[in-house]
Amino acid sequence: MRRIRARVSCLASLAAMLVGTAAAAQPQPGGPAPTPAPRPRGAGIGIGSLAWLDREIERAELPAKTSWQRLREGDTLRTGDSFRTGPLATARFEFPWMAVTLGASTLFTIPSSSVLSTVLEQGRAEFAGPGREIVKIKVGDGEVRGGGRLVLRRSVGRTSAAALEGSFRVRAAGRTVELKGGEGTLIVDGRPPEPPRPLPPAPLGLDPGKDPLYVRAGEPAELRWTAGPTPFHVELLSLDRDQVLLARDVSAPPLRLELPWLGTYRWRVVARDARGVESRPSSEGLICSVDR
Repeated sequence: MRRIRARVSCLASLAAMLVGTAAAAQPQPGGPAPTPAPRPRGAGIGIGSLAWLDREIERAELPAKTSWQRLREGDTLRTGDSFRTGPLATARFEFPWMAVTLGASTLFTIPSSSVLSTVLEQGRAEFAGPGREIVKIKVGDGEVRGGGRLVLRRSVGRTSAAALEGSFRVRAAGRTVELKGGEGTLIVDGRPPEPPRPLPPAPLGLDPGKDPLYVRAGEPAELRWTAGPTPFHVELLSLDRDQVLLARDVSAPPLRLELPWLGTYRWRVVARDARGVESRPSSEGLICSVDR
């Protein structure tokens, strides 16, 4: 592994993956109406798709949550589905009104109900709906509504919320608090949300930074940053899109990360305070994975 400080970028780069929900077929003038595709018995309504997946994610139908089956990129997401990610997985859901990025070991559900909502039962989820009102998100006995970018982390009996952009309303135990971009709160089951506080500071001193670190395929890149509030959440993104491709939770730097693809990528770090509330992402560094 070696660093080359030059103004030359990698030739290889990751192609953007665009997955959308297919539009229904339209009848031709004067012809018969198309026959709709049969829907599996008990299946809910298709409302989105799995746009990106690193490693594994499984789906089961409510209410029993049995017969877990692996999903692939492009698969349709339906009401009544429950999803769980693997211990190192990253998955991105695309809906017409928002995107949801699930972290490792996360359990996420879209209930079958007359009012569309989502449930974060365990793990980490980032919701992005700039300029739009995202659907109601249930966490324990609380709920969140609003628009912008929001990170929720759910563990046993508690949920941390960090508003990165926009504004959100967090309600639990009969009380509502307003979160603006740059603020966070903690919701303990059975209690009202804590008053909003500023998000913790983002980590500094990323190495590699603007000068890319070049690594050969199969060799890990060593990522360092100045320690602060711990633990940390490290994200890898494509060069031209603000979409997380893989992520790792770590207790302290450095992180030795093996890139599974060739190309040039951005990386950044998020810190967490004692309540589990995340900071905004740090500045970004560059990594270039080249062929042997």
